[in-house]
Amino acid sequence: MSRSARSDRESSERVTVSSVPISRETLVPLTSAVDVEAAWLDRLVVAACEMPVSEGQTAVIEFMVRSLGEIFPDCGVGACLVEPPASLSTPDLRALGEQQLFKYVPEGEERRGVGMDPTRLFPGYAYERVLDVLDDPASGSTLHLASDDPQLEDDESPMMHVARRAALATGRGLGLARGHAKATLDARDLRALNSHMVQAEKLASLGQIAAGVVHELNNPLTSIVAYTDWLLRKQGPNGDPDSLERLRRIGESAGRILRFTRDLVAYARPSSEVPVPVSLHTVIEQALAFCEHVLAQHGAEVQRDFAEGVPPVLGMHEQLVQVFVNLFTNACHAMPADGGRLLVSSQLSAQGSHLHVIVEDNGHGISLEHLPQIFAPFFTTKVDGRGTGLGLSIVKNIMDNHGAEIRAERADGGARFVLVFPARS
Repeated sequence: MSRSARSDRESSERVTVSSVPISRETLVPLTSAVDVEAAWLDRLVVAACEMPVSEGQTAVIEFMVRSLGEIFPDCGVGACLVEPPASLSTPDLRALGEQQLFKYVPEGEERRGVGMDPTRLFPGYAYERVLDVLDDPASGSTLHLASDDPQLEDDESPMMHVARRAALATGRGLGLARGHAKATLDARDLRALNSHMVQAEKLASLGQIAAGVVHELNNPLTSIVAYTDWLLRKQGPNGDPDSLERLRRIGESAGRILRFTRDLVAYARPSSEVPVPVSLHTVIEQALAFCEHVLAQHGAEVQRDFAEGVPPVLGMHEQLVQVFVNLFTNACHAMPADGGRLLVSSQLSAQGSHLHVIVEDNGHGISLEHLPQIFAPFFTTKVDGRGTGLGLSIVKNIMDNHGAEIRAERADGGARFVLVFPARS
């Protein structure tokens, strides 16, 4: 091969570029020239274009560490990814964020990445350079390059030139990954907002339907209540005790349905009832009596664990009964076919300011994905036609109107609802 041909080939294998210092914003050229392997730059450009930004920051870091390891197969390449908490904003989040470490070492050289020096990822190499990943000045994320080659100590060397550009590309990739994640979250929020708007329209339609339902039900329900009272008077105090008890329950149930249909129309309006001191234990017992047939049908064993000396709460008796009826009914529907257990307990907070009531069952429980939606209107997991998706939504609305709280939890072998009422002083 002639000298001129050999010179042309060498010039095609190397390119001359300007060496630049690392910068928070961009790479600023220097006057000195550096010879950089064309293959190194080619691989770096390809890696920058193929970064999996849609898979998140961790995937970007892993990909760039692996790519830089392919460019420098005799070096150790690593990274420290710091993801600062979104709720914190301080000038330096290095000590506050969650850190993830990534390492690449040549095959058979794993020992070089192990050691007692906490300031280095690769104590087994003679030299190690640490470069800030330029996605965020305060992030603390770093890119590490380790080697026995002394040119790693030279800021103007081709190796450091490529390493700095790799750090910049990694930072840009992390920024794109965060942007993609935020866009995905915004799209999810938008879908949730659209879903809520649809639910609001359904509620508006329900209000119109409920008004017609109440009108149609008022007359027969009023007749049921009136004839039940007449039968009770006819039986007299000496009548059959079982018949009298059944008639009382018919009257109470019909009255409760009548009040419920009226409340359904005014679901979105504050209640006109005046809160009075209410004994929650009495409310619970009445709700259990209303649910007696459902409990018997599912073979449910009821266990009570009531605290003594519990003060009353300020509330509306009928609405609170409705809360527990809905909870007990849902618990029965979730219980196994061979019978279940319903535990109702109460306890006063240590300061005596709140009364906690826990309703727990041994049914199929609530999946993690359903917990955030459990109180949403029209949301139901019942596929057998027993659920309308309004029960727990009404429960939540009543609790809010009482200044009380309710939360759903997963329990061992079932579901648990915790109700917290402000105690009346």
